[in-house]
Amino acid sequence: MAVLKEGSRPPWVGLAAAVWVQIAAGSAYTFPLYSPALKSVLGFSQQQLTIIGVANDIGENVGILPGIACNKFPPWVILLVGLCLSFFGYGVLWLAVSQTVLSLPYWVVSS
Repeated sequence: MAVLKEGSRPPWVGLAAAVWVQIAAGSAYTFPLYSPALKSVLGFSQQQLTIIGVANDIGENVGILPGIACNKFPPWVILLVGLCLSFFGYGVLWLAVSQTVLSLPYWVVSS
């Protein structure tokens, strides 16, 4: 068994934090739910919607970054950052779909 220095965490803790961030964000499950609204309300073409879907898929696959960062920071910091980013990202989508903010540029919604 590997000897860990005092105060360090096993490597699986980083993986567990990354999985929790992805589960909490739920991005893999929600895009098919709000993509028709993006297309109809914002008037996106199918090509623009596909690009957003690809960006969503890429974003899901970089979830390993919180796991790597968790080896440097406590898990609560990583979860707090994930929470803030998810709140901001889904908040922008909600503002766009609910037409609270009119005429958001495409790059804002797609990022």
